[in-house]
Amino acid sequence: MAFTLQIRQKKLFGKTVLDIPSLARTCGLCYGSNNDFYILQENEQTQGTAIFYNPERIGRGIFFDGRKAREGYYEISYNIPTTKAEITDFARLAGEIERRLGKVEMYCVEEERCFTGRELGQGIENFAEFSRKSLNRFCGNKEFGNHILTLARWPYTLTKDKVAAWETCTDLSDFEQTLHDIQAMDVYYAKPRLLQKGDTKEVGAFYALTEECESIFPVRADGFLDLNKPEITEGYVQFVLYSENRVLDGIFPYERFIEEVSSYGVRPFDADHILIPSMTKGELEELAGKLPCGI
Repeated sequence: MAFTLQIRQKKLFGKTVLDIPSLARTCGLCYGSNNDFYILQENEQTQGTAIFYNPERIGRGIFFDGRKAREGYYEISYNIPTTKAEITDFARLAGEIERRLGKVEMYCVEEERCFTGRELGQGIENFAEFSRKSLNRFCGNKEFGNHILTLARWPYTLTKDKVAAWETCTDLSDFEQTLHDIQAMDVYYAKPRLLQKGDTKEVGAFYALTEECESIFPVRADGFLDLNKPEITEGYVQFVLYSENRVLDGIFPYERFIEEVSSYGVRPFDADHILIPSMTKGELEELAGKLPCGI
């Protein structure tokens, strides 16, 4: 579910083309573009589209679509549920777009009505209350095996205690703080290389762990989101020494890697991922020595 605003510039000639970096700067936002794994590539845009987020209050991301800019047409949207801070950022972004384009029509697809920038600002409390109720319903849905949200920077699988807490929450404060905290870290969020085995339909997921870099890894080799939804048959990991510009010998089974790395100060990140602390060259070599070669 989303709140989508279609913005049409009303002047007939000389349509204004908005600049994504400039728009982000003016609104105090950062931007990037998602890869196939729903992980944000910072400071990138794709064919006039980008995801905006507030670095001081990171939420689920505001999607900006300017592919039809030369026709004077834009779309911006936020996911529901989201945080009150992000709804406030959305209203500010819409207001800045309105200021730059001049006379516009802003039409909400989901509510089937037009808004002005002023009305969006005045409606923040109501939009936030709707988001809070949507969060309650999302967490209360027992049919979900996992409660997964795509966020501004990477996906997040809710832990059982968060599901229980947010099913009955009466405001968005803990939701907002949690989403910011888990995205404000300076870490590497691991994504695999996917390789098909010969002429078969078997697909292997290959991960890389580097020295001196705190990293988020899935508990299972297939524990990631992917637009193409491949079925993973095997998982492997390699160790990379950036200081020496080389890969340690060996490609190791992912399950055994997860078992052995747990003794190196690993802690939970979310329900599907762990946070691996920065490891030295010696620790990576030691870990590799404990693992059987997988290929």
